Amino acid sequence: MAGPAVLRYDEGLVEELRRVYGRAYRVFLEWLVRPPERYYVRVNTLRADPGEVVDELRAMGHRAYVDEVVAEAVWLPVGGPSRIEAAADCTIVVDKRTAESVMMGAHVYGPGVVEVRGECRTGGEAVAVPAAAPDLAVALLVVEDLEAVQRGRGLVARNVRPLYRVPSLRDTRLHAEGAIYEQSLPSILTTRLLAEALERPPRLVVDMCAAPGGKTGHAVELLGARGAAIYAFDHSRRKLDRMRDELKRLGHLDRVRVIRADSRYLDVDFPELVGRVDALILDPPCTALGVVPKVYDEKSGRDVASAAEYQRQFVKVAARLLAPCGVMVYSTCTVTAAENEEVVAFAESLGLRVEEPPLRHPRSSRGLGLPEAVRFHPHVHGMPGHFIALLRKPCGRG
Repeated sequence: MAGPAVLRYDEGLVEELRRVYGRAYRVFLEWLVRPPERYYVRVNTLRADPGEVVDELRAMGHRAYVDEVVAEAVWLPVGGPSRIEAAADCTIVVDKRTAESVMMGAHVYGPGVVEVRGECRTGGEAVAVPAAAPDLAVALLVVEDLEAVQRGRGLVARNVRPLYRVPSLRDTRLHAEGAIYEQSLPSILTTRLLAEALERPPRLVVDMCAAPGGKTGHAVELLGARGAAIYAFDHSRRKLDRMRDELKRLGHLDRVRVIRADSRYLDVDFPELVGRVDALILDPPCTALGVVPKVYDEKSGRDVASAAEYQRQFVKVAARLLAPCGVMVYSTCTVTAAENEEVVAFAESLGLRVEEPPLRHPRSSRGLGLPEAVRFHPHVHGMPGHFIALLRKPCGRG
């Protein structure tokens, strides 16, 4: 069986987890190596109908279902864990990102390989292990081309038994034609709640930390179709290039102004947005403690404090951009109160009002001392750890 993931969290971070989970924080940690129980895709409703997508997936032999609450969310069960025998003579050591993909069924390609150990031959079996967690066997492989390691590109080994199994949909017509987008349920719900909370069709929508673009694309489907102008900002040129490719695949690129900028200064760099944004998405950088599965993670209490201070800088600008009656959805893929409820409290100190969401998912909980917020916990809900809160700027002047 697979060995444990490597989680290096200092006492400061452990204390942050105790604030949320009490003694159950250890159970939370144990679940970080596991994937969600459901693998979700968002149906691009401008190109496909969720029911028809489910029918097509079932015709392919997959078990597929429409989510109980979010009509455009379709899920498939995640299988596993499988027993990975470590008897193979060949071991392929991969980096963290590759390992987390391989354990869910991805093949191994040249750029992700750190080292090849043992007697490896084309057509022979190999075990994939992460460099940072060498006791964690994430997949049984069949070697295809070891020279791809030296070239730094191409298929090195084919995955025949991953630790966990999710359907591979990237080679399907649905993906090629932009009918689906891989996205977790909490992330899908984030944009859905924003759209449902609006009292009138928005004229201007801003996604402040937009890459990789999942929420931006969803905003196009929910709000852009109603005539809203959508701005998507991010500071990373590389991420924005990938985001443009995804928006193009979905057929959304001409509906979004994708701009490279530091969103902490949007009120200065784009003064025409101040006081005019009707709907705003803020999913700022965070400690990502809720992202699963993990094979390795190293964080400290200081990282949490730094992230929370960074997030407040975005919130301060978001409050200035919002129009009267405008709504912001604040979300993170982490679980600490410092990065979630306490940041919402800061937003309230700026004059924003936290609101009860227009709908709730049965696989979610309320916030810590903030019942209007939405939380997802891996060990409770079988979902990635996530936080969502809706905040409205008072109507009237200012």
